[in-house]
Amino acid sequence: MTLEKTLAEREENYEKTKGSKYLKRDDFRQYAANLKEKNLQHKQRQKSLEEFKAEAKVLDRTKDILKSRAGNVDELLKELELKKGIAGYSTVED
Repeated sequence: MTLEKTLAEREENYEKTKGSKYLKRDDFRQYAANLKEKNLQHKQRQKSLEEFKAEAKVLDRTKDILKSRAGNVDELLKELELKKGIAGYSTVED
């Protein structure tokens, strides 16, 4: 009997200092709704992040392809300039 009384006193003391150890039904429903909303926002942002990462990979690959082609174009341009007798024309600034 004394243990139950001690437990009851400690629970009462806890409630006075920190509030109820259990949420009320309405508070719990609000808490659950808040968690669902945050979870939905997290999933949406995670999806957006994955889309951005995928787009970045595509753009990076495109950049690499264009850089490799640009090198080939420069070489082709130099060869054409040599054939036409205007070597170095593309490197002259206006």
